[in-house]
Amino acid sequence: MSTGDSKCELCGKVQWKYKCPRCDKKTCCLACVKQHKVETNCNGIRDKTAFVKMKAMTDMHLLSDYRMLEDVDRSIDNHSRDPLRRSGVNKVVNNMKKIAEKKGLKVKFLPYPMSKRKNNTTRLTNYRTGDFLWHVELIFPHSDIKYTEKRVHEDTCLGDMLKTFLHPTESDPVKRQMLKSYSRTPVEDCKVLMQEEGLPANIKRYHQLDQKKSLCENLQGKNFIEYPTLHIVLPDRDDQYPLSTPK
Repeated sequence: MSTGDSKCELCGKVQWKYKCPRCDKKTCCLACVKQHKVETNCNGIRDKTAFVKMKAMTDMHLLSDYRMLEDVDRSIDNHSRDPLRRSGVNKVVNNMKKIAEKKGLKVKFLPYPMSKRKNNTTRLTNYRTGDFLWHVELIFPHSDIKYTEKRVHEDTCLGDMLKTFLHPTESDPVKRQMLKSYSRTPVEDCKVLMQEEGLPANIKRYHQLDQKKSLCENLQGKNFIEYPTLHIVLPDRDDQYPLSTPK
């Protein structure tokens, strides 16, 4: 309510009592409020995105902004919970499952928003018949380092992928320096292991992969979650990695 002598901007007869949240028009009564809305086509709702100078900010502005942020957060949360809104994502994952099965890959995709699902960058070159571009995690335990390779083509030879990390001349010099614990061992002598899934939590066994074969060939028939995680182990330090019995 005004404390001054300003008159209503509609009738001009009495002191104004109300100010429109949207256009700041000053009125004295309900009739004038309705009249201003008709004449100016104003809905009377404050524009939450309108610029307000710091000097003009009031507690009501701050409260309105806070409520707007809450509404945005609520909308995002509702969107993430609605499975129909994620149907596009589900279709992509279901399609990858079908193609993986045709290739003999026993991959399990987790529900969103589990972290491994969110972090997985695996894609298909074509959504109907294409090859996989795998998200691959490489763990080098003897240097206590983990690298992530995004979109590795399924036909990539495992040995060629390792060379980009461990080859004495062809690898990235920064990575080679970080992995100097492996420098005295030829790339082809390193063991590439992938943990066997589906075992009790207190039992760990590993599949030994073949560096001469492609990533797809190595993954066939093996259970894994979301994407392959490979452990690169030195041959003289593999005692903590019991191997699975070949089937």
